[in-house]
Amino acid sequence: MIQKISGNLRQEQAAATRAKLLESAKRLFAEHGYKGTSVRMINRSVGLADGLLYHYFPDGKKEIFQAVVEQQLSQLMDVLDEQYTADSYAEIPLEQALEKIYRIFVREMEERLDLFRILFRENEVRGIVRPEDIQRLLGSRELWFPDFLETKYEMGEIRKMDFTMASFLVKAVLMNHVLMKMYGEGCCILEQEESRKRLIDHQVNMWKKE
Repeated sequence: MIQKISGNLRQEQAAATRAKLLESAKRLFAEHGYKGTSVRMINRSVGLADGLLYHYFPDGKKEIFQAVVEQQLSQLMDVLDEQYTADSYAEIPLEQALEKIYRIFVREMEERLDLFRILFRENEVRGIVRPEDIQRLLGSRELWFPDFLETKYEMGEIRKMDFTMASFLVKAVLMNHVLMKMYGEGCCILEQEESRKRLIDHQVNMWKKE
């Protein structure tokens, strides 16, 4: 019994240390880039002796970098999965639905700026995090919005259209927001209430039945 309790305690401590390493590594990669962050920096940021990171991540910096990206993307997708479903938006007027969609994205984006800085900051991460790996994490999650628009069509709220392409344009707005936040080029439309309303009005006018 004592051995079992001791083993469980060690597992909990190891899990806690691994979580601290991931959180600290995320911050350091965002601040210094992949190349500028050393294993020693990550170890010392959580009070570990040099070399102990390899106990938790045998392949070193590359493995912990991949783990950071996968963890953060998975968490983001879990939140969006919970918030974004066609059924949960079906009874909401289109304008209110778009407002909610954009507000949730802006909030979650703000909370995960470190992740996006890591992904967009440097060419040197190419080959470490491959596009197909990110696509695997995203899975089929992008399919909900065309379903939502089709539901709105069936309810008579919008006209018949290519719902997939309409969804693509919404995703383009979201990606534009990400890029502007990363590179600080101009104002972020989705963060400004008046500009966001103009965008939503424009989209709704394109989709409404004539």
